[in-house]
Amino acid sequence: MMIKHIEMLEQLSRPSIDFPKDSALILLDELKDAVLRVKRARKWFLVDPLTKAFVKACMIMRISRIKSMTLMKAIIRTIRVLRQIVSKEYRLIQIGVQEAWRLSELASSWGHKTAREWRNNRSYIILQALTLEWLSRLFGGFMKIM
Repeated sequence: MMIKHIEMLEQLSRPSIDFPKDSALILLDELKDAVLRVKRARKWFLVDPLTKAFVKACMIMRISRIKSMTLMKAIIRTIRVLRQIVSKEYRLIQIGVQEAWRLSELASSWGHKTAREWRNNRSYIILQALTLEWLSRLFGGFMKIM
């Protein structure tokens, strides 16, 4: 009984041979899901051509194991780029950063001591982006936002 328990613990402590296959499958499934999300959101046209080509190559190759750390990093980077395209928060941050910098510069030139901290405040940046979007809708799209 004790010997079986020790053998079972030893098997669990050894790295699994299938682990690289599992991680490759997880990454490729995540890549497929990210591509589907982007296409369902109808934002595939926003994906740069190099990323599109990489995604197509990954889907054609039918990878069963990922041996190269560089390939793994490239897949992860591609997943991150695709998620950012779909993410509303990321788009708001892109829009709001410029406005937050402008307003913090203006306030600091007027003598506000903590105005420079606004640049790194995520909530403030998103608030500025939402304000710009609201103003754009209010004026019927007269103001262009990114």
